[in-house]
Amino acid sequence: MLPTIDRPAISVDVVLNAPRLGRYRRVLFGACALIMAIDGYDAYLIANLAPFIARNLAVPIAAMGAVFTAQAVGLAIGFYTISLLADRFGRRKIIVACAALFGLLTLGTAQVMTLDALVLVRFFAFVAFGGMLPNVVALLAEFLPDARRRQLLTWVFVAHGLGAALGGLLGPSFVTYLSWRAAFWTGGVVLLITTVLLYFRLTESCRYWLLHDPSDVRIGQILTRVDPRFRAPPGSLFTTDEPAGRGLPLAQLFRDGRASLTLLLWVASGAALSVTATLTAWLPSLLHTLGTLDPATASRASSVSALGATIAPVMVTFLMRHISQARALSLMFIAGAFAMMLFAGVARFPATAWVLSLCFGLLVIGGQAGLNSLIGSSYPTSMRATGIGWAGGIGRLAATIGPGSAAAMLSKHWSAGAIYAALASPLFLAALVLYWAERCRTAPISSR
Repeated sequence: MLPTIDRPAISVDVVLNAPRLGRYRRVLFGACALIMAIDGYDAYLIANLAPFIARNLAVPIAAMGAVFTAQAVGLAIGFYTISLLADRFGRRKIIVACAALFGLLTLGTAQVMTLDALVLVRFFAFVAFGGMLPNVVALLAEFLPDARRRQLLTWVFVAHGLGAALGGLLGPSFVTYLSWRAAFWTGGVVLLITTVLLYFRLTESCRYWLLHDPSDVRIGQILTRVDPRFRAPPGSLFTTDEPAGRGLPLAQLFRDGRASLTLLLWVASGAALSVTATLTAWLPSLLHTLGTLDPATASRASSVSALGATIAPVMVTFLMRHISQARALSLMFIAGAFAMMLFAGVARFPATAWVLSLCFGLLVIGGQAGLNSLIGSSYPTSMRATGIGWAGGIGRLAATIGPGSAAAMLSKHWSAGAIYAALASPLFLAALVLYWAERCRTAPISSR
């Protein structure tokens, strides 16, 4: 609908692209970071406690590969299906529903008595997790200014990594003083409490409302929260400079010159996530079985990756002053691949487990967070959740190969050097694809 003289047109970009976040957006950013951190704790706690869980369920450690694969498949399904619903029905409802379901299934994890039950519960838990994660990113991205979007989204994914690391630090203590089940009870209860707070405090994206009804009065109300000085005259029509989508969001990913960018981001996401997900799931167990560290030490050493992930945005920001984000991530992935191969020497030099775990967080998890922020800022509102979801879904499909492959390599008694080299090798492909994406100079990747 075209604005008329009686209905003034107001661009939401003037408010949302202001570089200063203000109180409302800082609180929203903190809330999204908190939910990502809690979900990171719940999602990867099972990886940190895998040796203890396998012992309690009386199964070999390699059998936990079925759990990791089920999680990866469930995550891919959630990314593929629920993200499409969010672009149609809104982000807030999907986030709250998926967070509640994930919390309940985390509590269910604490009650399983067999490996088959654990596989089933974690599969459905990760379907919910896969539906929530891209929508948290999409909603937050639509409130952030263009100039700071990539950097701030990277920090949100770092919060997710910090939550996962917290599970590594606290998990062994739960086992020592209570049981591995207590760790999941704690995570599930905290997530459900946070979900209640989200239900009452989390708002829908005003950019999403704009796509469905440019005269929706809630748009002006949200913009006033973002900038208390803003006032919208009654009957205002809201506009944006973002390109409007045409047709289904999935089809939009391949229109208007986005096809090459979309395919390259899918390949990069698949290659990088296959390494990140596999090592995040298996690193404590690999340090225990291949590096001969005791389970508690292996879990705590792997959790040091959180410190590296925290430093990573600083490194990305520094590199981006001299080169593009895509090339900065390429360098990080190449360095990360070589660092991961060095894990093969942990059995001879146990202290290196802590240093290399730091490198894992800095170069691999941090690089993955940077790639996620690049994807999240490469698409307009009409297709953002779909773009994030499908890139993540491709990554998670690739990631389903990793956990099973690691289990097979352990079962066939591959050497530590061969296992770590095989697991790290996709990072070279991710680096090459991102370098190619930069050379293509497509509009979406260079416009923000």
